[in-house]
Amino acid sequence: MDALMNALMAIGLLVILVLVIYLIDRVNTIEKETRQVLSNVQQQSTAPLTPLPFLGLSSKKLWDSMTGRSDTSLDPLALFDLQGPYQVVLSKHVEALYREGFKDSQRGMAGEPKNTRQITTSAGTVESWIPPAQASAIYQCGVQAAQTPEANWGPLRNALDEAGHYLYSKAQLDISSPLSEWLMPDDSGLKADATGTV
Repeated sequence: MDALMNALMAIGLLVILVLVIYLIDRVNTIEKETRQVLSNVQQQSTAPLTPLPFLGLSSKKLWDSMTGRSDTSLDPLALFDLQGPYQVVLSKHVEALYREGFKDSQRGMAGEPKNTRQITTSAGTVESWIPPAQASAIYQCGVQAAQTPEANWGPLRNALDEAGHYLYSKAQLDISSPLSEWLMPDDSGLKADATGTV
């Protein structure tokens, strides 16, 4: 009987010893993981924060912020500073739509343009959005310009300038010259200047 009790006590002590070793190993593992997490947090907090291009806004949210219809509480000064880079984005978007319409018409395959487009600037790449009606109007000006003799571009220039005026005034941007002056230049005016006649 004493031998049985001694054997049970030895087994019990052995089980307790194994449990103690296991628990010590688990505590060490948890401590190592905690140190790794803390060092990662410290590295992230000391890493310099790189500002997001266009305040992290893109597509319709960017348009809404630039047109004063933003739901977010963005710093008005930061939005004001964003006007210059946004003007580049809007200009590139408008030019790309017009040129796409022109090329599609030359290929004989005009369609409906997308009103969103990835635009690359020195500030970064951003998805630009403009209202569908203006996107379609600008694209159609390109389509029709490819099919119309330059002498008859007057109504197309007016339509292009109207769409551009709407976009730039909504975004509270100053358009230095009508869109038609740089997208649909008048060759006859250039020729007159070159010959010295008016």
